[in-house]
Amino acid sequence: MNIEYKRYSIVAGSEQDSTTGLWNGRYRILDDKGIVVYETFVEPLHDPDEAKTAANAAARAWIDER
Repeated sequence: MNIEYKRYSIVAGSEQDSTTGLWNGRYRILDDKGIVVYETFVEPLHDPDEAKTAANAAARAWIDER
């Protein structure tokens, strides 16, 4: 998922950990020039959609703190 939020682009998704079977919500935040300014994972969850939703929410919170 790629969305625009407050002059940033958020790329969020979920990736399954092959060891635990849990889903890691991953997000990347890009500035208005397309440069990655922050990237990380949220806590693993059992559902890929929940992981993606959590990543999106965490990305928005990170931006809101700026």
